[in-house]
Amino acid sequence: MTRPVPVEKPNIKPHVWAIGGGKGGVGKSALTTGIAMTLAGQGQRCVMIDADLGGANLHTFLGMSSPEHTISDLFRDPTKNLQDILLATPFENLGLISGARAMLNVANLKHFQKEKLIRQVFSLEADYIFIDLGAGSSFNVLDFFIAAHNGLMVVTPTPTSIENTYHFLRAAYFRKLRHVIRDLKVEALVDSSLDDKEKSGIRSPRDLVAELRRRDPSAGEEIDRAMMSFSPGLIVNQVQRHQDRNLGKEMALACKDFLGIDVTMAGSVRTDEQVLMALNSRRPTLSMFPQSNFAKDVRQIVQKLEW
Repeated sequence: MTRPVPVEKPNIKPHVWAIGGGKGGVGKSALTTGIAMTLAGQGQRCVMIDADLGGANLHTFLGMSSPEHTISDLFRDPTKNLQDILLATPFENLGLISGARAMLNVANLKHFQKEKLIRQVFSLEADYIFIDLGAGSSFNVLDFFIAAHNGLMVVTPTPTSIENTYHFLRAAYFRKLRHVIRDLKVEALVDSSLDDKEKSGIRSPRDLVAELRRRDPSAGEEIDRAMMSFSPGLIVNQVQRHQDRNLGKEMALACKDFLGIDVTMAGSVRTDEQVLMALNSRRPTLSMFPQSNFAKDVRQIVQKLEW
């Protein structure tokens, strides 16, 4: 029997987190489920949104059958909103908005559909919203990531995952910068700066912002202020060796040195065969194995993050 999601405290706006990283198969869905369940167990009203609209499976991590209502319903019936398709889960204080059974065209949302979805995310009755993003760095994925109050990137200690995470971070930064520039209507200033990037020594996103500030202190200061909020967290998942634990710190330093982007090390999670055992049993790892290494590491991450 599923438990309803409490709807007290309706005047409190939700804090939105997005979980991405570029590469598929790194454990984003398992970590999203674990973090949300931990906070829900502490009495926080949490909602998970499965935004992997080509391969949504958060319901499986929660041990639920194929969802009756999904995001596709929003586009079949324009009178519906996200609150209408919010599903109760077997766990108190935890709701799910599923992206399963998506229509073929939903995987590639049109701009107005994406904007509608993002607006409605912030109107949900919850304390915390967790958006589980799909793989890759498409505009849809990036726009959900930068729209959230906070972003978390998940990486594994493999060359392909590390490379994809750097690419995702750079793409997300420039996507956000593009939005800020558009809102401030300073496209001409940016174009002229990029035309002279060799002469100006622009080698990183931060270099570009510094050059904009030099050319137009007022506009540059506004851009810099807006971009300061872009400081995603990083989780290293599937850690097997002691030296893998240092990967997050090394990547954070590299992001600062070469990209000029501040990245916060949120923690690491050990490889744990009980995660697969729980998934095969269609139960969340934190529910089936609450004392597993995975569960302990997730709880440490929740303690470390600023909520």
